[in-house]
Amino acid sequence: MQFKTSDNVLLTYTSEGSGRSVLLLSGYSGIKEEWKYQKKILLANNYHVLTMDWRNHGESMRTSKNLRIYRLAADIAELIEHLELEKVILVGHSMGASAIWAYVSLFGEDKIEQIITVDQSPKLINDDYWKYGSKDIYWNNFWVNISLLGKKHLNAIALNPEFVEELKKQREQYPFDYELNQSLLVNHMEQDWRDIISTIKKPQLFIAGECSPLWPSKYAIFCADIAKDADVSVVKHAGHLVHMEVSEEFNQILLTFIMKKDDEE
Repeated sequence: MQFKTSDNVLLTYTSEGSGRSVLLLSGYSGIKEEWKYQKKILLANNYHVLTMDWRNHGESMRTSKNLRIYRLAADIAELIEHLELEKVILVGHSMGASAIWAYVSLFGEDKIEQIITVDQSPKLINDDYWKYGSKDIYWNNFWVNISLLGKKHLNAIALNPEFVEELKKQREQYPFDYELNQSLLVNHMEQDWRDIISTIKKPQLFIAGECSPLWPSKYAIFCADIAKDADVSVVKHAGHLVHMEVSEEFNQILLTFIMKKDDEE
């Protein structure tokens, strides 16, 4: 399915099942098919499951317009409006987490039930007072090292070969243009979401991979400490692609967190 954004970009999304709505958001260069195992378990537990390909990602339209995090946040808001959702659980991996924090900054929390972010530091550029950003990236070497990010091996645990083949075929059919999207990556890298995280009142869960090649997992503990209502889970041995590397363990962590609300009601 597709919908047209307010700046006339066609975005592809899926909507399956019924019950509480869960929107699964991928990271930079990611595609909606990466959430295969989460969709399966959520549908089995009677949730309304949504995925979306960002502009220039997966099956969505290619464009040079508005390649910045705050526009992705607006795309989330417009999908929620398009589907007339009253409340939604937001799950974001990597850049998808940043888009969620940007959404809160722009649109508030009224339509959010819970927020789950997966292996995404709130500040990616290190400085004298912050050491939990992208490894070895500081302002003085930013432009040199940013080009190396796309070459990092992101997982620490091997993925299911059949699943890898499925993703490969989808990416070959809808290739990602790294050159076209560099401005989005740069804008993503420049953000600092610590102040937003600290003001969010809705429950948050920070999931990190213990062996993430991108940043130290201690960022998640920091985020949980400054948040008003938060849990944290550092998944042992996992890399950046936690939800794909250890899907069963990830799914259990996810379900335990979102089902807490059902238990409280």
